[in-house]
Amino acid sequence: MQQSNIQRGVRPRFVAVGALIGASSLILAGCAGGGGDGEASGSTLTVQVQSVQQPAFEYAAGIFEEENPGVTVEFQTVTEQQKATTNSQIMASSNAPDIGLVPVNAQPYFDLVKADALEPLDDLWADADLEARYGDVIANSLKWDGTPYLALFDTTFYNVVYYNKDAFAAAGVTAPENHQIASNEELYDIVSKLDGAGYDGLAAGGAAGYQLGWLVDAQLQANAPEALEDYLVSWQPGVEPEVSYDDPQFTDSLAQIGEWNERGVFQEGMAGAAGDQAQAAFTAGDAAMFLGGSWIPSILGDVDFEYDWLLLPGAGDEPTLPSLFAGDTLAIPKTSQNIDLAKKFLAVYSSDDVQTYAAENVGSLPAVNTVAASDLPGLGPVVQSVVEFTNTVGFGLGWTSTLPGSLGGSFIDPQVQQLVSGQTTAEQIGQAEQSAFETWKSQND
Repeated sequence: MQQSNIQRGVRPRFVAVGALIGASSLILAGCAGGGGDGEASGSTLTVQVQSVQQPAFEYAAGIFEEENPGVTVEFQTVTEQQKATTNSQIMASSNAPDIGLVPVNAQPYFDLVKADALEPLDDLWADADLEARYGDVIANSLKWDGTPYLALFDTTFYNVVYYNKDAFAAAGVTAPENHQIASNEELYDIVSKLDGAGYDGLAAGGAAGYQLGWLVDAQLQANAPEALEDYLVSWQPGVEPEVSYDDPQFTDSLAQIGEWNERGVFQEGMAGAAGDQAQAAFTAGDAAMFLGGSWIPSILGDVDFEYDWLLLPGAGDEPTLPSLFAGDTLAIPKTSQNIDLAKKFLAVYSSDDVQTYAAENVGSLPAVNTVAASDLPGLGPVVQSVVEFTNTVGFGLGWTSTLPGSLGGSFIDPQVQQLVSGQTTAEQIGQAEQSAFETWKSQND
């Protein structure tokens, strides 16, 4: 089973963190929302979706409509930025969809659950056996004060770097052993050889709004695992922090990214590049490496070169690992007039049938351990290789994929963008992060 295999691959310290995330008490506040069972209140079920995942959602809709004659599923497309920011206003409004995209690490989730605006999903979890099919680590991370308000629709690994095998050969670069670049010296040697052969190094979306935060995740896992354990839980109400964000455990990882920028690891203009621009530099053959995740092979299409994957080094002796994101989640607002139908759709999407289809058609890894990614040839050999690595060597839990956005991804990413643009320092970012953390604790403890 895929998730149980993954959990065995995690180093023990990360398993403990996952358990703590779910075990710590969180305080609910707010007012009661509206809604109803709505089984006969309308013939249309509105579901938010991102365009890249729509084929899988349409497949699930076909099954759902067959099981519920007279009901039509209508999709509302939401962007990456919208689901992490303004979607809380949409989900809390009278015009809310029946099912919305509410990532577990994004600010809308925390705003909505504290306002008592989301429908509890205890019955869905029980009927679909989601507690067991997610596994303890992931299931606990998806609950608020012991109550599930979310349904996971996929998992992904990120901080996976894809490299152009033809470019490496032309530059005389030997692929790193076991996919891991062991040190900064090895990375700089690779980039220097690529530059001599006319290639940019690592293409990354510095203006994408999330990729620089990814790099922080991987560096914290490699460089300061004990501090990361504390950072992953210390934001929660009632948990006392043991490590400060202005300590070297945090700032040294930021400094690592700044050093890479100074040493020309990234493509020219990385700080201002969008994610699709970075991808275009890789697919065009201009950049020899590209920062992405397990979904990338499904969207690269036919490129004029063979590619494989690797991992960047940490600042010390530990290389990085792929980072797990188990936060692509759906929720039902209490204002929905079709709550029962919405739960039925979520049950369909959680089925092994749909999870298999999604993995093989949109590149999502299964959200449930009853579908093993290793048994899905449609994922392709490169993704299968990543999965095998995580099963045998391990993976990291992402800091930005766990914390509220105002402390994690949406806060740190623009800060690191300023760092690589020469507008701030690692120490100043650490101080700003600590200040934001103290403000959060004062407002939520």
